[in-house]
Amino acid sequence: MSNYVCRYPDGAAGLALLILRLGYACVAVGVAAMLPTDILGATFLHVATGLAALLLVAGLTTRSVALLLGVAVAFTLVASADPARQLLFAGHVGGCAAIALVGPGAFSVDAERHGRRVIHLQANTPDRGDGD
Repeated sequence: MSNYVCRYPDGAAGLALLILRLGYACVAVGVAAMLPTDILGATFLHVATGLAALLLVAGLTTRSVALLLGVAVAFTLVASADPARQLLFAGHVGGCAAIALVGPGAFSVDAERHGRRVIHLQANTPDRGDGD
């Protein structure tokens, strides 16, 4: 029995991953709005989260960006004092982890760059003895 692993799922699963990436791009923008502005490098953090949102929408380096976004969401979770907001952000940490583990799906730049490979397996047939 051979294992089949689809690195870039298409169809309904690929569409679901695209919608998930779009949703978490919105989370990245929300995290940027929640970041404190009085810390040093706040502008850099806002630009970085905006760039993370764009990379998620495009599906470029999705796994790395999702991990970094998960760290940013965890930082915002710790910085927040509102329990309802903490619960909301805790769920988003899990979603970022899911994107990082599953990957971007077929509708992404990553899938185009690294390609989907189709392997045709043929049954082992005995020699026909055409020329013997």
